[in-house]
Amino acid sequence: MDIFSQETIIFLQIILVNVILSGDNAIVIGMVASQFEGSLRKKILIYGTLVAVVMRLVFTGIVTFLLQFEGVKLIGGILLLWIVYKLYQDVIKKKRK
Repeated sequence: MDIFSQETIIFLQIILVNVILSGDNAIVIGMVASQFEGSLRKKILIYGTLVAVVMRLVFTGIVTFLLQFEGVKLIGGILLLWIVYKLYQDVIKKKRK
């Protein structure tokens, strides 16, 4: 008997990736909040962080649900390869100019 089901493992993997990538949210929220005065800045930091956490939880649940279907990982991988190819083309074009 497995301690964790496949869905639980996928959910935990997605949460780990979200935690690792959450630094950019803090930077953006801080940049926006720095444009405002004291008490409003605190509200922006608190509400911005709360909204970011809630959105991460909601999207994590959606992604966990979608990854249960066959072919979703393949389609995601193909899309990532296409994005890498486009970025590679942009870099090569900029070096040639």
